Amino acid sequence: MQKADFRVDSFGGIATLTLMVALGQMSVGLFVPSLPSLVDYFQTDMGTVQLTLTVHFTAFAVFQLLAGPLSDRFGRRPVILTGLAIYVAGAIACALATTIWSLIGARVLLAIGACAGHAVSRALIRDKSEGAESARIMSFIGMAMALSPALTPTIGGQLQGHFGWQASFVFMAAVAGLLFLYSLFRLPETIAQKNLAAMKLGGMLRTYGTLIVDRRFFGYAALNGCIFGMLFAYQTGSPYILMVELGYSPQAYGLLILFNVAGFLTGNIITNRFGRRIGIYNMVRIGSIIALLSGIAMFIPAQLGHVSAAAIIGPSMLLLVALGIALPSSMAGALQHFPHIAGVASALLGFLQMGTGAVGSFIISCLQNSHPLVMPDLFAVVGVLGVVSVMLIPRPGASKD
Repeated sequence: MQKADFRVDSFGGIATLTLMVALGQMSVGLFVPSLPSLVDYFQTDMGTVQLTLTVHFTAFAVFQLLAGPLSDRFGRRPVILTGLAIYVAGAIACALATTIWSLIGARVLLAIGACAGHAVSRALIRDKSEGAESARIMSFIGMAMALSPALTPTIGGQLQGHFGWQASFVFMAAVAGLLFLYSLFRLPETIAQKNLAAMKLGGMLRTYGTLIVDRRFFGYAALNGCIFGMLFAYQTGSPYILMVELGYSPQAYGLLILFNVAGFLTGNIITNRFGRRIGIYNMVRIGSIIALLSGIAMFIPAQLGHVSAAAIIGPSMLLLVALGIALPSSMAGALQHFPHIAGVASALLGFLQMGTGAVGSFIISCLQNSHPLVMPDLFAVVGVLGVVSVMLIPRPGASKD
């Protein structure tokens, strides 16, 4: 198959783009079961270990703001290939880390590499599709973003149990290396006309400002961010609760997370069956309400003093249902009105996703030791904010103002 034959709606195209997006989540999911073991390995505390997640989310968010404009200026293909190479180097550096701070630094490099494919893949899809077809393809991207944190802890738990924490990073390097080789020979350039002014600071800031104040973009992006804030707070806080407080092993933790897969698949089935009929706007409304119910379901048992695996996994399953419903439509909705700046819009969307995730992760890492109920509280608050975000979106046919 020649590069010119690459199609985003083909099995090969969807699989390639899905794996590129999954790398960012894989960097977290494979690693999460190893968090408690790092406390003893590096002779540090859980809060410092959790910073390995917080800095990853932060770097991932910030560097997406550059990845999008870079892809508009130089093309999708070179940015993706460079990102994959950096990712391989970052994964190897993580595996070789000798101190917790060198691991934290290597995690930044890993995030920089991962964010390129994450941001640019959505722009690539927008280059080659639009409307309902774009939302359909985005549903597979959404599947990668949701199933990666749901499935990879199972693999990570087994790697941790049998080989130690370094094994997860060896696995990451191998996957990214193979993806780099495939993309080198198969991935074409999809941008029709490069934007020579995309990297000018003044123009970048004006473009980002235009998107932020446009309710057609910001409402969808804010909901995306709220759901990811809840998801990443869960990823950061659940290992402590389930493995430290409740005593589950890394392997058992990984198996418990498999329940989240059922939640996401339910949401994804609903999207594929009813998404075109109901429409983007109504799908995100439904998703936001389910996310709010997830927050309430975690908040109430915690306030009653009931802490168990069911009280954690049940609401997280509901959150994954919301993710399966809202994520594809919110991504497509945020990008559909901005084809001329798809790279920048995709980058800002990713920044808001990962930025809110970084904030949620930071709050958990700072407060969980002294305030065990911080994760349920955060779920409830952010669930309310998600519903408010949808209220900002103009109804179809209404003026954006």
